[in-house]
Amino acid sequence: MVIFDSTYFSVSQGWLTGWKIKDKTTGAITIPNAAMKCQIGLVWMQVRRTKKHLSLNRDQSEDMLFFSFAKAVRDPNSGDGKLWTSLEPDALADLLISEANKTARDPFHTPSWW
Repeated sequence: MVIFDSTYFSVSQGWLTGWKIKDKTTGAITIPNAAMKCQIGLVWMQVRRTKKHLSLNRDQSEDMLFFSFAKAVRDPNSGDGKLWTSLEPDALADLLISEANKTARDPFHTPSWW
């Protein structure tokens, strides 16, 4: 099931297939490692349920989450990759929601780590 679809990435999750990131520019499919699978589950739960009241737009927060996750899985040495491996789920959820809120207020806002 496709959970997130943008111009550059598609993020899907299947019962038998697990998480997959498709890079639409190259057609490459990447499977996240065990640590990233765990991290996305914990952060997604926080963004979607526990901290949803902090989001100006929950859909935008989830889009920020999945876009950042896709970038982190595709390039672990990128700014996103470093964030996903260094921050605890709680701190990462707060950061992603905060950046999504800034983008909701200013459509030209770009997260500092990009």
